[in-house]
Amino acid sequence: MADGVVSHLISHGIWDGGKKLGRRVAGWRYARIYGPDVCDNGLHLVYAALNPPVARTSDGQPVHHVFTKPGLPGAAFSMSAAVNDCELRAVKYLAESVAANTHGWTILTSDEAIADRSDLTFVSFGLTSNRKTVQLLENPANLFVRVDLDPVRFVSKISSRTILSPSQTEDYGVITKIHPSNLPDRTWICCGGFGEWGTSGAAWYLARKWRDLNSRFGKGPFVVIVRVRPAQDESAELVIMAGTSEELERQARGPA
Repeated sequence: MADGVVSHLISHGIWDGGKKLGRRVAGWRYARIYGPDVCDNGLHLVYAALNPPVARTSDGQPVHHVFTKPGLPGAAFSMSAAVNDCELRAVKYLAESVAANTHGWTILTSDEAIADRSDLTFVSFGLTSNRKTVQLLENPANLFVRVDLDPVRFVSKISSRTILSPSQTEDYGVITKIHPSNLPDRTWICCGGFGEWGTSGAAWYLARKWRDLNSRFGKGPFVVIVRVRPAQDESAELVIMAGTSEELERQARGPA
């Protein structure tokens, strides 16, 4: 009886130790993509805070309750800032991924709250609506893409050639990872789309396919563009993947 108990305790200890070791190994691999802060100091998940629309009555008085809710006809609500639903989905994917693969934690914050902070590691959601995404795309370390608005397209940062343009039937999202030029120990990643499903689909891809990205790029920077069917984040599939600007140039789909 005693021998059986001892054997059980030893087996349980080995099993528990094996799980902890496996989690540490997974965390190490995970940190190659997201940076060591994901295990040590926390990964900032950054949504874009948007101002509500300005509305006035016929006699010019401001209307504060400008938001409505499905299922509650006639009800109206006010708030000082709004958040796009696609960014909440994106946050969910990354928060669940961090929790499942590391002993670290995530820090949910708006782009406005950390607009003036650079010495941190983050994943931002949205393109031109998110100030941290804009900072990432404008950083000298980003040698991959920029976003043009007229016409809307993903453009090579080096040559200004069109990388990809919107589709009538599908959305596209871009994932860009850099180590900022003045803070090479930090990791900045953005997930943004032409539309909302491109943004959340890109975040889904990053959260679910990080092992593939680690195998391909390790600690290095990269750009990934995915195709997403509307209302189906899990449909995100790879279109373009590159670890250098030269590699991306070879996949450009149009002229400057």
